[in-house]
Amino acid sequence: MRKLFTYVLVAAAAMAGFTSCSDDDNNDPQLFELPAESKTMTPSNGLTFVSNGQSLSDVTLQYVPAADGKSAILDIFGSNASRAASRAESPVIAPGDVLPGAASVSINVTPKFEADRATFEGDAESTYCTFHYDGTITATTIQVNFTNIVMKNGVIISTLTFTDADVDHMLELTYNGAPLMGKTVSFKPDASDFKRAVLTLAGQALDLTDLLATAQLPVDLSKLSKIQTPGVIPGTSSFELPVVLGDDNAFSGSAETAFVTFNYEGQVASEKLVFNITEAKLKNAPLSENKWYVPHYFYNEDTWEYEGNPVHFVWESSAKFNIDLGGLVLPLQPAALVGMMLQMGLIPQDDNETASITQMISRSLKTIEFQPDGNIIAGYVENGKVGGPVIQSPAGLAQYVIASDGTLLLYLNPQAIIMNVMKAQNEAAKSRAIDFSKYQATIDGLAEMLARCVSEGFPITYANGIYKAATEEGEDSEFINTDDNLSVYANTEFILPILKAVAPIFNDEEVRQTIMNLAGQNEDFAAMAPMLDGILKSVPDVVEGTTKIEAGIILTKNEPIVSETPAE
Repeated sequence: MRKLFTYVLVAAAAMAGFTSCSDDDNNDPQLFELPAESKTMTPSNGLTFVSNGQSLSDVTLQYVPAADGKSAILDIFGSNASRAASRAESPVIAPGDVLPGAASVSINVTPKFEADRATFEGDAESTYCTFHYDGTITATTIQVNFTNIVMKNGVIISTLTFTDADVDHMLELTYNGAPLMGKTVSFKPDASDFKRAVLTLAGQALDLTDLLATAQLPVDLSKLSKIQTPGVIPGTSSFELPVVLGDDNAFSGSAETAFVTFNYEGQVASEKLVFNITEAKLKNAPLSENKWYVPHYFYNEDTWEYEGNPVHFVWESSAKFNIDLGGLVLPLQPAALVGMMLQMGLIPQDDNETASITQMISRSLKTIEFQPDGNIIAGYVENGKVGGPVIQSPAGLAQYVIASDGTLLLYLNPQAIIMNVMKAQNEAAKSRAIDFSKYQATIDGLAEMLARCVSEGFPITYANGIYKAATEEGEDSEFINTDDNLSVYANTEFILPILKAVAPIFNDEEVRQTIMNLAGQNEDFAAMAPMLDGILKSVPDVVEGTTKIEAGIILTKNEPIVSETPAE
């Protein structure tokens, strides 16, 4: 997470530096120049004027440029010469006015110049309100827009959007006492009664355009450039909440969504919205009744077997993987092959040893709590260090709702996904260039699916029990129901479409050769690298013949005893 923030800060600093060094003095002859003569404009000859979302036609604009051509004064007049004092503080733009209680206003603009226009924005005030303005000047037109209008007595008459990244409209949002980041709350006042408003709670759109460009990834992930993050309330991407404003624009009440009941209280001003969600509870939370532990994976010297496997993995297919053993081709069931790979020591450790994926899951992830409010709290050990302290993940990093019996929707903080994307800039990109453009349609489809799941939730199956694989002695596979265990996994309906989209890529010899080259660079995997070509060639047939595939984790109610010999 710290690395992500570094990327964001570097990108922000770069943008700030670029802006501060840009030439706003308009000395470039290729840039637009402000009209040199004063002129009067109306909607009939090129003026567009909008105030608080209303397009006004009874206005006149007097344009007066500065002598240096770098700025201008815009005097905007409504059809009224004055307004009665008794109506002046009314939070309404009366006919003939340009702002509440104001038939005219003057703004001094210093634009930024582009090839064919100049754009401007800023904040200003009239007698009775403050407002934000923006607009465009061309050779023949002027557009002016007034937004964020707030009366000086505190009445908000414009729609305002608050986020934790906007210093002018700051959002302070908590969920059962824990701060929520990356969310947005829009405040829309009722034009007929400014003591009423609608708050729209949603996830903030995350723009990764610059981040992906900086990463120089070997694939085009432009479909991930903008990701809509999960909503404020678990299970609801966007929720409209009507509120009644009291003294000092404070509000409170209770509400519910399809999945959650909650209370709320807060206060709104033009510069900040404080919004606290309290006593939030899932309407259905069967998994919250227990704290779940990850089994301790170890080698039992008495039975000569590994015990406490935390991995739930099933792969049933009519086809098998072909392993080339130097002339002898050995067919192997998909689940058996993946099981072998999960046990291989592929992950380097600080002591110059290696650990398997299964070992690292058991060493790193210790507990999972599905809390009644929809938060998922994980107890984990950094880097899977044996004997290291268990750290609790913060609330808001992962959330869930029960979509139906046996199915939950998992909502992840998109930053975790961003970090995995950034890791693609590794030795794979340096080892050998692959022309991924021919697979762009596949990449785009998977990226769009990922972005959709980030916003709408990843479908996850859960069931009390453990899967027992088929044995070489002929025993069939079966799922054994036990109250003491919980299997949580992605099912066939989710995984198989992904595999079917990716499988054709393995018909490409260039892709297979690149994977084999990478495998050969790993000392523990190098001996198996020559066998990979046959395995990779088998992928399309194995995927086509797949009838069932599941991947996830096994949890237990009972805290494991860790005195046994750790799995080596």
